[in-house]
Amino acid sequence: MDREKLVQTLADWNFWYRQQFTGVPREYTEEVVKVLEGGLVCDIIGVKRSGKSTIINQAVRKLVEEKGVDPLLTLIVNFEDPRLSEIDSGEKLFELFNTYKEEAGIKGKPYVFLDEVQRVKGWEGFVRSLIDRKEAFIAVSGSTSRVNKGRVKEVLAGRHVSVEVTPLSFKEFLDFKGVKVERPIDLLAKGSEMRSLFSEYLKYGGFPLVVNSNIKESIILQLYDDIISKDVIEDCGIVKADKLRALALFYVSNIGNRISFRRVSRSLQIPLRTVERFTSCIENSMLIHFVKPLSPSLSEMVRGERKVYSVDTGLSNVVGYRLNQNLGSLLENMVYLELKRRYGSGSIYYYRGKNEVDFVIVRDNEVTEAYQVTYTLNDERELKGLKEVLRKKKVDAYVLTFDDKEREEDGVRVLKAWRWALGYTGNE
Repeated sequence: MDREKLVQTLADWNFWYRQQFTGVPREYTEEVVKVLEGGLVCDIIGVKRSGKSTIINQAVRKLVEEKGVDPLLTLIVNFEDPRLSEIDSGEKLFELFNTYKEEAGIKGKPYVFLDEVQRVKGWEGFVRSLIDRKEAFIAVSGSTSRVNKGRVKEVLAGRHVSVEVTPLSFKEFLDFKGVKVERPIDLLAKGSEMRSLFSEYLKYGGFPLVVNSNIKESIILQLYDDIISKDVIEDCGIVKADKLRALALFYVSNIGNRISFRRVSRSLQIPLRTVERFTSCIENSMLIHFVKPLSPSLSEMVRGERKVYSVDTGLSNVVGYRLNQNLGSLLENMVYLELKRRYGSGSIYYYRGKNEVDFVIVRDNEVTEAYQVTYTLNDERELKGLKEVLRKKKVDAYVLTFDDKEREEDGVRVLKAWRWALGYTGNE
């Protein structure tokens, strides 16, 4: 690649001579900088358009404005820029890095951010080389979880920490709307506004591009197609794209439901092995997540059906096929995503005994919390699963509703989901 063209392209993305877009501050920025300063590679992973590139810009601005780092000692390389399509191997990454050092005339250890790095074959070898020789601080980002799995995990073993970026939480959604909630009294004073905003959040989700747009559905539809086309079909080399699209649509339309690959295979007339392979590809794009069962029966845990959830409620609501709008499923999906932010996916199960509980949290091999989600609590049967869990072990048990009166019944706390999502549990 021509050196002059390369430097001009890099200058367009960097803070060397001008400010770049940094948007509304998000909680991930501090974590990214801490990982870098610790000398480890920071893997910034997340579904497409969840805000990874903006967080990179926020991290660079923090380094420059708060840490006093020379802007020329920061390098952002965005591999979605078609002008960088020639940088397609680890060897060419070394050429790019050397060109940057020579042309910028830098003296010191630069901070290097490789955005959408999965497009470059062999990038992990380049990163390991620089980290092992302590030649740079490095962060990489990617829209598929393969950025921190498989061979990458082996090559960078002990050298990297992952930061998963999700679409906006409800708290971040309010920040993007310019709505401040700092004290419990704010929730009481703004109750009507909160309910309206929470309803919007459930229906259209938390992708940053969508939140303040007046063409929400069009953006969501295009975003979904981009994820399927680029991060699933293209990334996995799928030939039978129509079957893949049918399977993905099935998953985002069935959030909160138990899934059996064999039944899916029969229903969609797709071979079982193909369902399993396609599902893995869809999971790698971080479009969907699965929750395993926790049961008194070991065989149920091993063979039990998994429940499926979407990375964003807006995707399921706008893209998914539905006979009527199921706000209860959207609410359950939202709760899953918030629990995932708080505890990580490895701590979340659903309970399946004589009765079922939507979510239980397991920490240090002990169940610590249990959650039942329902749009409104008008049937005592919703409490049976929680009471079954409570008979086995004393845990924090909750029913999360859209807007029911908050109260406590037989050791179970009934909370408004929008208040819970903001960190309020009724004890304030």
